Amino acid sequence: MTPPATHLQVTALLCANFYFGFFRIYFLPFSSCFIDFNGQTYSVPTLYIGIDARLSVMSSQSLSPSLGRRSSVPRTRVSRACVACRQKKQKCDGRTSSCNNCLRANRACISQDPATKRPHPRGYLESLEQHNSLLEQHNSLLEDRVTCLERKVRELQPDADIDLLETSPAEDGGDARDDARSARDMCSPGSPADAGSGEGINIDSPPDLSSLELLCLRAAGAEPHYFGASSAYSFTKMFSASLRAVRAQGPGMTMSGIADSTVQARAKATPAPLPGRAYTSMLTSAYFEQVHPQFPFLHQPTYLQWEEEVMTACESGYTPNPTKAFFVFALCAVGVLTGPLAGGSLSEGLYASAENLFEHVMQLNTLESIQAILCCAMYSIRSPVGVSLWMLSGLALRQCTELGLHRKMPWDKLDSDVLKTQIRRRVFWCCYNLDRAMSITLGRPQSITDGDIDVEFPLDIDDENITASGLLSEPRMSNTDASTTMSGAIHTLRLRRIWARMQCSIYPQVGAEVTITPDLLIDDFRRELGEWLEASPFQLSSNRKHNNSFGARIWFDVMYHHSILLLHRYRLMNSRSSVPSATYLECAQSAAQLCNGYRQLYVSNRLNDTWGGLHNLFLGGLTFLCCLWSSPEVRTQFRVDKVTTTCTGTSVVLAIMAERWAAAGPYRDAFDMLTEATLTMVAESGTTSTEPTFPVLSCSANGQFSGYLSHMAEVGIGASVEELLSSMLEF
Repeated sequence: MTPPATHLQVTALLCANFYFGFFRIYFLPFSSCFIDFNGQTYSVPTLYIGIDARLSVMSSQSLSPSLGRRSSVPRTRVSRACVACRQKKQKCDGRTSSCNNCLRANRACISQDPATKRPHPRGYLESLEQHNSLLEQHNSLLEDRVTCLERKVRELQPDADIDLLETSPAEDGGDARDDARSARDMCSPGSPADAGSGEGINIDSPPDLSSLELLCLRAAGAEPHYFGASSAYSFTKMFSASLRAVRAQGPGMTMSGIADSTVQARAKATPAPLPGRAYTSMLTSAYFEQVHPQFPFLHQPTYLQWEEEVMTACESGYTPNPTKAFFVFALCAVGVLTGPLAGGSLSEGLYASAENLFEHVMQLNTLESIQAILCCAMYSIRSPVGVSLWMLSGLALRQCTELGLHRKMPWDKLDSDVLKTQIRRRVFWCCYNLDRAMSITLGRPQSITDGDIDVEFPLDIDDENITASGLLSEPRMSNTDASTTMSGAIHTLRLRRIWARMQCSIYPQVGAEVTITPDLLIDDFRRELGEWLEASPFQLSSNRKHNNSFGARIWFDVMYHHSILLLHRYRLMNSRSSVPSATYLECAQSAAQLCNGYRQLYVSNRLNDTWGGLHNLFLGGLTFLCCLWSSPEVRTQFRVDKVTTTCTGTSVVLAIMAERWAAAGPYRDAFDMLTEATLTMVAESGTTSTEPTFPVLSCSANGQFSGYLSHMAEVGIGASVEELLSSMLEF
């Protein structure tokens, strides 16, 4: 509104003129002032008399006569609050890394996927997008390098066939020369080349094989060896070739190593660089929360120092230590498999990066070499593809024997490094744990007998209380003491030793005469298993907090019932006519408890998919069905509704496994067909006096079931499963 002339005259006398860019402001002693903008005058309340100087850079079109109205600033609305703020009914500001409420409370800011209800850290999608961008940059850089190398090869050797060079085996010295460079490139894609990346690594030509054979009988070297060391050269080359063929193999515990078509069709993963420091720390924390309590072959404080060195080197553009970089890559790969991103490709990319550094670690022929094999085993346990655990556990135990980890060596008393002594014991007993589990499950010989072992168990003490100079606290000595991170693992080792004695005394060796196991021996083992269960340590609060089933009472209960089935299974399969009714009833009860325990663990998302879990669950279900067909006392004891509940729960868990892993489909379908026949038999047995007889099904008359068995054989059938199926089916 243009002021009247008289008003303009007063304005000219009483006002001071100020120019700010395009604006000329008149300060008046009235309730309003006037702004002259491009020849037009506008009335503005005195509330807005303070004009910011930044308005001078605005265009003339940005101002309008509505400048006098108060502008409303839209409030940001958080799309979804974090879990803690929702539970505490607090206002969440939705910050990406961590909201202010969680930051002040010093707690992890966790969000929940509305579709899957799975928890994940705030901003993990942005982290994945950033990581994917880094992978694309890394891939582009590698393509440029390959193009440059091909151009140089064509200039030097015009007649060379590039395709043949890509598939031909690399020279041995070249593999060692590239170890440090691989660690640098995978940590920091796009970093400049370091001329000294191969420093400290032996790149000489490989020695003659005849001299390597002589080294097999040499005396102990710098690292104490037991009966001399075998050739690290040949062992490394053989094992590295097995790891490079990982994509052509099936799940970790397969008998034949032949995968189903879905596994064989998987593309080979591209090595991935390490994610950011925060994401790497989160993945390794998941490893030590979910995996380390059961297989404590690493020392957590020592590893955290390695991780800090590797991350610092990557961020500074330097080459990290290849050995330490391997463990960081491997633990990150396993850590991914323990979380909600287990089905993605990130774990395979990180593991492929670890594979590129594996050969360097194996050439050391030290304790770290065995720890590297165990890292590969931890990946195979949880991954749908991986090297056979049977092969990994056997190779690890052979290396332990080579270094004398299974014996009380004289130099242990002279060594004052308490940390090294305890880690040596931990590594051996973790290898022993894997070997006993594999030999019992697959019905194969043990890699080392208990008579050849005299080394003690590791101390029952937390990692942070062990140092090179000594212990910072007293170890756990009795069941009344508080549990440590080692308590569950040591208690599991005691069960594995009972299994080993059961396998040697109950199951006959090759060529031995088949005899009936005395009842007194069975009673001794049953009593020993009961004492083992009663002495189970309490689960750590940290394991309960992170939803880890290991160390919980239900986990020890499942292992106890699995041991009871192992105790009686040979008699059920080979002397069915002489088995007392009490034995059938005990096996049926343990099998039902085993199936119900697995159902509880899977429904609560406390157990990951493994071939071992599939085998134990399927075997427990088969044993339950076999007892129903074999004993009228079992059919009387178990009502129809209880039989239906047990069979349905087992089928549900097998169906969950089949959704996540296609190779479990034949197990699910085969068990459903056997369950249908068994439920029909149980229903008819209540209306007729005729006793049911084997076989449950005839494979010759049922081609569909024969197809299920064929697919199961491709993935691998344990010895106990095969024998039970043979006794229940007609071929």
